[in-house]
Amino acid sequence: MQNLYLATIFAGALICLLASLLLFSRRKDGERSRTILACIILFSVSNYITRFIALCNGEVPELVVSVRMLLLAIFMVISYIMYPIEVISPGWLNFKRIVKLYLPLLALLGIYLITTWTGVKYTSYESLLEMLPHAGHFDVWFRLVLCLFIFMPVLFIFFIPYTRRYNNTDRVWIRKYVITLSINCLVYILMLAFDKSAIIRIIYYYVSVGCSLFIAYMELFVRLIGKSVATEKEEEEENEMAVETTEPSLLYDESVVKTRNEILIENLDAYMKRTCAWRNPDLSLNALAFALCTNRTTLTQAIQENGYVNYTVYINRLRINDFVHQIESNQSINIQEAFFDAGFRSRTTALRHFRQITGMTPSEYLIRINETKKPSKSTD
Repeated sequence: MQNLYLATIFAGALICLLASLLLFSRRKDGERSRTILACIILFSVSNYITRFIALCNGEVPELVVSVRMLLLAIFMVISYIMYPIEVISPGWLNFKRIVKLYLPLLALLGIYLITTWTGVKYTSYESLLEMLPHAGHFDVWFRLVLCLFIFMPVLFIFFIPYTRRYNNTDRVWIRKYVITLSINCLVYILMLAFDKSAIIRIIYYYVSVGCSLFIAYMELFVRLIGKSVATEKEEEEENEMAVETTEPSLLYDESVVKTRNEILIENLDAYMKRTCAWRNPDLSLNALAFALCTNRTTLTQAIQENGYVNYTVYINRLRINDFVHQIESNQSINIQEAFFDAGFRSRTTALRHFRQITGMTPSEYLIRINETKKPSKSTD
């Protein structure tokens, strides 16, 4: 069992190290969330390695219910809160706010140092269950308070000031992150309660590494990093100016022959070709109707008369066509980035619509493209 425990710690350290390096290598200019997450996971690696070296040298690692280990756990949980703060409200974090974020931890550390200096002795216990009979002692209930503080930072995520500065995430992503972090904290508390069991320790490392990998996966493949709203507003202003400069006389002459919806469809197609508005993941039916100087009911009817079930089907068709064009013209070799550039916010949503429209996955589509290109190359 000891060998399995050592192998689990080493494997966890190696996997987290690779995940951290991958996050750092895939960081984007001006976007700090991946760098922050990479540093947090890398710090976890240092904790794993320290414990692994101690066990290999025959030393007894510091007990998990010691004050220093509990303070370290609170530090890690608060650090994991910094990442969603940067995701939800980019640029909100600065030095002063980071210090405020860690103030509760600094206060608890100050209490520990003062009590140690005044002569309070912290008895060594191996688990929370072993501590409970002595809950009346200061050194015990102080550690029980520290255990409660491990969960409190998770609740802070729901009070992060949400901003639309970037199209970075949605409520579904926030819920997934909170659930993942809560599972990690809950399993850690179980390990504190039953630390004498090697099986519990092994399970904790598996769950902890799994949660870190899932968070890294969501960052790399689920959460698509968007453009700033300032940039989108500039594009919308340019689009509105372009619409205003359109000569009304031309539209009036053509309206004699064509119906109102036919003219609207032509204006819609021209507007889409000129602005590529579908690439904005927040483009709504109301915003598009406003840009075309009409209302959502009329625009919906025109889209339906043009052969589409509704506005969503129409926009997703344009996004898939854009994605296919990028891949076929070699403008993008990364499927995820191509989906984002085409206007999809979620990789899962993009894959679902791609299958509905093409009847295959992007990988299968790429294989078919490569097969069709081979004969032309041989004839040349």
